[in-house]
Amino acid sequence: MRSIILALLLVWLPGLGWAANVALVIGNSSYRSVETLPNPVNDASAVAAALRAHGFDVTLANDLTRADMLNILRDFRDAADRADIAMVYYAGHGMEIGGRNYLIPVDARITDERDARLEMIELQDVMSQMSGAKRMKTVVLDACRDNPFVAGMKRADTGRNVGRGLALVENAGADTLIAYAAAAGEITPDGAEGGNSPFTSAFLNAMEGPSVDVRLLLGSVRDELRRSVPGAAPFVYSSLGGGAYVINPKPEQAPPPRPIAKPDANAMLSDYATAELADSVAIWDAFLATYAAQSDHTLYILARRNRDLKRADRTLAALPQPRASVGDPAESLAATPPTPNAPAPPVPELSRADAILEIQRLLKARNCYGGRLDGLYGRQTAAGLAALSRESGSRLNMSRTSATEQLMDLIDALVVIDDARCPEVVIVRKPTVKKRATPSAHTAAAPTPAPKAAPQETGTDHSIFSNAPNYCPQFGSSPGCRDGDRIDN
Repeated sequence: MRSIILALLLVWLPGLGWAANVALVIGNSSYRSVETLPNPVNDASAVAAALRAHGFDVTLANDLTRADMLNILRDFRDAADRADIAMVYYAGHGMEIGGRNYLIPVDARITDERDARLEMIELQDVMSQMSGAKRMKTVVLDACRDNPFVAGMKRADTGRNVGRGLALVENAGADTLIAYAAAAGEITPDGAEGGNSPFTSAFLNAMEGPSVDVRLLLGSVRDELRRSVPGAAPFVYSSLGGGAYVINPKPEQAPPPRPIAKPDANAMLSDYATAELADSVAIWDAFLATYAAQSDHTLYILARRNRDLKRADRTLAALPQPRASVGDPAESLAATPPTPNAPAPPVPELSRADAILEIQRLLKARNCYGGRLDGLYGRQTAAGLAALSRESGSRLNMSRTSATEQLMDLIDALVVIDDARCPEVVIVRKPTVKKRATPSAHTAAAPTPAPKAAPQETGTDHSIFSNAPNYCPQFGSSPGCRDGDRIDN
């Protein structure tokens, strides 16, 4: 049952239009019974854009009648009930009568203080419509302008309880913040026509500043307004708790990318040697993770090959072995089912030519190879291996018939030889073939000696270590030899 309810909530909640922060922004400029205010509509549009830029779901409404204000407050109540932070920003005329604050719609006709409840919207009614917000209720009033309605009632002596500016709010409720463009009983100028009021300009600048608690943000508004309007004293009434209440969050700045460090060849070689001694899948995985940025390096390729071989060995060892049968061995072998999903032997990472090319690079790095890096095995490569063998004391075998796996083993051996270098680059020049003299007709031909019996093939590998000093080179031709085999002259 609980899971069904959770599933229904997951379906319904997106449709409810849940919003973290909502705002209602009102600008009343075009008053019908008094002179028009030039800036509130501009103020409302600029504040709405700033709040949207900081994640608020904003409702913008300008030049509202009393009926329009009541309707839009009723609609905003539903949004505030689903929000964490609800804000009302009002720019226009406001009035205080008998200690109560009122917002004045554009169609208001106020000639007597008793018109207040009939023609205006009481601030307390605005606050009650946003009381359902979860974390904070905020009202920002840029309504402390010089009010012609007040002046008219004063002249007619029908506004004895009408105050100057707005009154102090004593019962704001919990988690509420109210900001006035001027202190209680004071007024502030509307600003130059066509722009923004001084209070709204300071508020917009603070919204673009650092992301701070709303109380600190309004403190910076007060400081800027005091600098721009001498004697101005904006005021904040708050019943917020000790948490942080932020209305201008900034996106987190991504940390600058770390510079890619150049690979340390000595460290990589040392780590490879350590991993080779340990020779476990976990150690090879750690090596590969550490040097993932150098995945095209020879040591990385060898490490991945060694890791795959080790993993394959471990997989084969874990497979069940077939039990020996007492009967006919052939029947037992035939009855043994094939092992399912047996891992195929790993394919070498390098081709034969690439392996020879890597051998030549390693020899050249140790001053043992002076030829071209062509991936072809010849006299220069053989001489370089022989020279490095003498210097290191290691037996480095290779021939023109060596398999790729043997070449990979030779690369492994060359990699760990890092303390031996040839005293000078080994350069093997092609032997000069002497031309044989042609006997003249008057000279008796010397008897041709009987050819020596060619040595029998023993199946052993022709390497640079196993041939006798008087051996046929494996490439090219010389007297009595062709491509490594003796021939009859």
